[in-house]
Amino acid sequence: MRSKILVHICCAPDAIYFIKKLREEFPESEIIGYFYDPNIHPYEEYKLRYIETERICRELGIKLIEGEYDVEEWLEKVKGYEDEPERGKRCTICFDHRLTRSVKVAQELGCEYLTTTLLMSPKKSIPQLKRAGEEATKGTNVKFLALDYRKGGGTQEMFRLSKERDIYQQDYCGCIYGLFKQKDTPVQWDLVSFRGRRPGSKEERLFIKEIRLEAETLGLPVREYEFPFLNWKVLEGKIEVNKEVIPSYVLPYSAPIRGIAKGRVEHVNGDKLFLNKQNVRIILKKPFGDLPLREATTLVNPTFIVPYEYKKKLLSEKITATLKTEFMPEKSEVLIIGNPEAEELLGIPADTLQDGRGVEKDKVLGFIEENLERIKKRSLAVALLGAESLGRSGSRFIRDYLGRDVELILEWG
Repeated sequence: MRSKILVHICCAPDAIYFIKKLREEFPESEIIGYFYDPNIHPYEEYKLRYIETERICRELGIKLIEGEYDVEEWLEKVKGYEDEPERGKRCTICFDHRLTRSVKVAQELGCEYLTTTLLMSPKKSIPQLKRAGEEATKGTNVKFLALDYRKGGGTQEMFRLSKERDIYQQDYCGCIYGLFKQKDTPVQWDLVSFRGRRPGSKEERLFIKEIRLEAETLGLPVREYEFPFLNWKVLEGKIEVNKEVIPSYVLPYSAPIRGIAKGRVEHVNGDKLFLNKQNVRIILKKPFGDLPLREATTLVNPTFIVPYEYKKKLLSEKITATLKTEFMPEKSEVLIIGNPEAEELLGIPADTLQDGRGVEKDKVLGFIEENLERIKKRSLAVALLGAESLGRSGSRFIRDYLGRDVELILEWG
């Protein structure tokens, strides 16, 4: 009878080489993956790591079980240890909690052995994990395997395999306390969720990863490309007439306003109104909604998009506007489904506008399935374009990197 090994999996990068080596060392054993990581914050980060783990387990032919995301229980367990350093007491409590739960699952599944891909992480202590695993399995019929696959170039091979498969590389261990201590960039945007899938967000990346997983299931070749771009975000903004706040969106790449701009419309050009203070511009739109920035521009007027029906009021009254925005270099991705050198290359935006409008996953998958044979025959490739609403950044990257133009379809609606 084959023995069973339950592998607690923390993330795809640590799993890819670890499970490969585990299978080589225990060729007759059945290996089952268990993703139990309530320590990962925020939830978008958790989902991103899970779907990459699912992709790797499918590739390796490993059954994967997703544990409960009982984050409240985890937070209660580590309460009072928030300021502990990496490999400190908080990590011990975290390992104890996750491995104790893993032992229960191993027993339910009839597994004789338990191990964890945490042993692969260069940031984790193997002796600390060994103690936690042995304590969790004490008095049970499950044996903990404290395997060191880092040695002999294992860590370097893990990185190579991860890069080769375009696996998402997280930049902190996972918990909120590690987030604040380990990242060398401001962390507030990791903790804020926006409506939809904004450029450079975890939601946008997760969408791309979900489409990739489905495309691979259909047997299609895929390739991801990461690219840097100049991102832009609204921190605070509003436009008022006689203390009445007017519904508005802010046009991408609008510059901030110094303090408060109080003025009147001094110039009209079609549906564009220009104030006599701080170069504030208002775009009247019917129907009301956000606008993608279809062309890169060096014009950065503080610009508000407002419903067309407010035109008369805006022209006749004094206007007050406030706006704080932030420009920052960030990264997004392009996913090409099919051969990058296919005869035709069609693009679909992966991001959404500020009002949440964007292409739904079902529509993307429906288009891919309808054109399955064309993609397989290399007459068509589909590009899922990150940060496309900001000056067509994804399309511009493809033109710059692959020398190809992309025809945009299934736009924001």
